[in-house]
Amino acid sequence: MLKIYSLLFSVMVLGIISLGFYSNPQDDDQHPEVDWSIGCQECHAEVTPDVFTAWEASRHGDVNFGCYICHGDGAEEFFPQGSDATCSGCHSGYEEKMVENNNSSCYDCHNGHTLKFHNE
Repeated sequence: MLKIYSLLFSVMVLGIISLGFYSNPQDDDQHPEVDWSIGCQECHAEVTPDVFTAWEASRHGDVNFGCYICHGDGAEEFFPQGSDATCSGCHSGYEEKMVENNNSSCYDCHNGHTLKFHNE
């Protein structure tokens, strides 16, 4: 019986260790290879036109608030999705209101690219 438990334990340990070596084919910490001589807006207008159009029509697009502010520069650091930390850099005054409303994230109420309130 002890041999069975030892074998099961060994298999579990090997399984856990092997998870550390699992490589995701799409590494979310890296921006896909692109021509860095082209600006974010020019590229995304072609590659992700729906996202670009939504951003362009948003308040951030109105003031030309660039992709890099929420997503990083793409070369050194890349965030596939914006985070509350990047939002609070400009909108820290709203953090208390978010907590009062029992929201756990800015994105509970705001769509990421359209930035419309209540995910309209």
